[in-house]
Amino acid sequence: MKKQLQELLLKDKGEFTKFQILLEVMRNQPHVKQKDISETMGITIQAISKYFKKLSKEGLLEAGSERADYRLTQKGITKLRDDLKNLDSYVKSVKNELKIDHAWIAIATLPVKINEQVGLITKGGIFYTVPVTNSDVEAIGIATNNAEPGEDIGLKELKGKVKLKQGKILIVKLPSIRQGGSRTTDLTKITELINDFKPDRIGVMGAVGRAVINKLNLKADIEFGISHAAVIAASRGLNVLVLVVGRMVNKMIQEIDSQNIHFARDIIYEVKDAKNTQDTSK
Repeated sequence: MKKQLQELLLKDKGEFTKFQILLEVMRNQPHVKQKDISETMGITIQAISKYFKKLSKEGLLEAGSERADYRLTQKGITKLRDDLKNLDSYVKSVKNELKIDHAWIAIATLPVKINEQVGLITKGGIFYTVPVTNSDVEAIGIATNNAEPGEDIGLKELKGKVKLKQGKILIVKLPSIRQGGSRTTDLTKITELINDFKPDRIGVMGAVGRAVINKLNLKADIEFGISHAAVIAASRGLNVLVLVVGRMVNKMIQEIDSQNIHFARDIIYEVKDAKNTQDTSK
């Protein structure tokens, strides 16, 4: 079935054009101009318009209340994700046929010589090389370079399966400065969320988030490029808690969904509101 889907996507020009349009909408939503997609893809705006109508009819695309306001439906996100997985599977099969080696990057915990066989383990989302006799070894590979303890090292011909447990992302919605900012934030609730969620990394976005984390006497692990960093950390098995002002929550969710689609991931995230419900200020 997967092979049939790959062949349909790669051989059917209409299906591939749909895939490209959905990808462009995802990259630019919600403010999507058919003219821009026409120029990017090199086909007429009339053809783009027909595809937009077809995608909307199929339930993959929906129009907002304003002009040039389009976004992918959940069905559209699922289809785009499946298409990307099929393309990724196809590329991997071609690489295997061409015998293209993929080098895994790890940190050496002992001196290693090039072409030496070493074990591989994961700890805190990071790969480390250990002796093959280590009882915690998850996979075995061949070193592609010399390395001293603490240095980076490449591995090839990896045998075994690295145990990467997927982490989660908890987005804590903070009140904006107009709503009182850190002064109307329920610090007790955030403390309870932290104790319950037990994050491996904490990120903050904006001045309100930094003020809140200061009041909690905590240190932020991530302050810039949070959406991307959070997804990468979660894909490495780490739980990430992010403090973000309400109006930025949707933007962050869109970026996480975008990265999930682009990298064929399925990172789970949840949003919790931390505004003090007993506060009467506006």
